[in-house]
Amino acid sequence: MYIVVAGAGAGKTTSMAELVISRLKEITDNKIIYVITYTNAARDRIKEKVIENEGRIPKQLKIETIHSFLLKEVIYPFNHLVYGDLYKSASQIPLHPKPAFKAIKKKELRREHILHVEDVTKTAKHLLCGKNKDTAKIKHRRNNALKMLSRYLDSIYVDEAQDMDKDFLEVLTMLANYNINVNLIGDPKQDLRNRGAFRDIIAGDLSVDYKSENHRCPSLHVDFSNSFISKAEHQTSTKEEGTLRYLLESNSTIQEDIKCAKYDLAYIYQRNARFKTHREDVTKTEKQLSYELTVIARKASSVKQNNLNQVVYVLKKKTVNSIKRGIPTYKIFSGLEKELTLSLDKYDKGKIGSAVNAYHSALSSEPGILVGSIDAIKGLEGYNCLFIISTQLAPYLFKEVDDYNKMRNYLYVALTRSKRDLTMLLTTEVEKKYGHKYIHEQLNKLGIAELKT
Repeated sequence: MYIVVAGAGAGKTTSMAELVISRLKEITDNKIIYVITYTNAARDRIKEKVIENEGRIPKQLKIETIHSFLLKEVIYPFNHLVYGDLYKSASQIPLHPKPAFKAIKKKELRREHILHVEDVTKTAKHLLCGKNKDTAKIKHRRNNALKMLSRYLDSIYVDEAQDMDKDFLEVLTMLANYNINVNLIGDPKQDLRNRGAFRDIIAGDLSVDYKSENHRCPSLHVDFSNSFISKAEHQTSTKEEGTLRYLLESNSTIQEDIKCAKYDLAYIYQRNARFKTHREDVTKTEKQLSYELTVIARKASSVKQNNLNQVVYVLKKKTVNSIKRGIPTYKIFSGLEKELTLSLDKYDKGKIGSAVNAYHSALSSEPGILVGSIDAIKGLEGYNCLFIISTQLAPYLFKEVDDYNKMRNYLYVALTRSKRDLTMLLTTEVEKKYGHKYIHEQLNKLGIAELKT
């Protein structure tokens, strides 16, 4: 494996594209190179960078998200050959928080040859790395599957490798054992899920290439962020322009400033009473509702298979209208039973009820100013950024807590978004918890001046 650790602003996307293009020029046997990302946005950025350099995406190059790669290249073609379970598609419908209901839902999906996205990586790991009770026949089939993969896969490049979990690391290790070149580029300081797999492999015996340059942030920001990370991962910057200041929410007109788009990026760890981090995804809850209605419609003797989609469409339209009108859930159940001429059991009602509640929540409007979450703005940058500091991250900023954990990673990501000016807003909750005198003293010690408005 080839491992690169590159911090914020180090040009990971550019480095990835250069490595991939260089490898493409070396290949003489028409094998395929895969670039794997964790988000559609990251996938598109790499595609843009390759097109910028090459004018097109070469036929031998595939740029996909991790789930697309594992489904298309591993699970769909090989799972039925190794284990006899055929999967034709994947679903990302929301699952019930209770394990029993979640298990029932996944079982229903598997009967339809559908794999839930939550199980994609684990399924791929079992397929390529095995289970404890595998027979000799299954092991032989697995070996054949891996040999087939190695015949047409030359290399795999994983972008933002700090986001990978230990199951995917096992998959990559097995592929590397079959002479597939595996390349990891990431930054353990930006592991916001605290999965730890990338840091574990860095701590092992493999050589690691550290890239210390930060081409995004002013040296003022880089020096400050360095004080929260290990010396081995310190960065450098030659950019001199820039400011780093703080502001108390009680002394500001911050909500108006955000509304007027004064800041390129405004972000917080978690929403509170005044700042919301995202709008609920109605489309996602619609998919969940459609799925549950399809399940019960299949049970109705009055519904023919060739008419199923039309029936579900009508049921969903009526159900959504009922939700919008505030009709109680038990009356929605009665309406569905009347439409389908069947009786819903407690499991049907539990699942339909969960979907109805999710859709209702998605329709409800939340108070507050819309800002980004730190998760959402990872990978983004702006000239003028606002970091809203809540009580969760304040102890790390004030260096009351020195643990290297995901909260420290959140702080690092938040401090390394700006190309010029970064303002840290201390929320009223932080003010109340620590008091103005303590806040001023601590931030002055850290060399951060107050922004006067």
